[in-house]
Amino acid sequence: MDDFYITIPYGLIVLGGGVVGYVRRGSVASLAAGAGFGGALLLAGALSIWDFAHGHSNSLFATVLQTVCAAALTIAMGIRYMKTRKVMPAGIVATISALVLIFYVYKISNGGNEVYIPVSDE
Repeated sequence: MDDFYITIPYGLIVLGGGVVGYVRRGSVASLAAGAGFGGALLLAGALSIWDFAHGHSNSLFATVLQTVCAAALTIAMGIRYMKTRKVMPAGIVATISALVLIFYVYKISNGGNEVYIPVSDE
């Protein structure tokens, strides 16, 4: 499975979580973090799709960006969960981010996305 299939929905979830935090609690910090991390993840997903469409296995910048975002969210929300013991949102975001981070490390260890070579019409 190519990384952008995970990165784009993950970015939308993070962005949506920031918006929900702002609407429900008026938390500007949630909105800023959600927009920042969600936007960065959506950018990484778009770069990954662009490289895939042009026959490259993956974009180094996209790979680093999505991995750093997932690691930062795992650590920050994991610490927040340990302090508050609130499953929503800290525990859920930390868990999702940790699973996504494991997927990214797996993709990095396997050399990135597969390059599909079209078969010629001979």
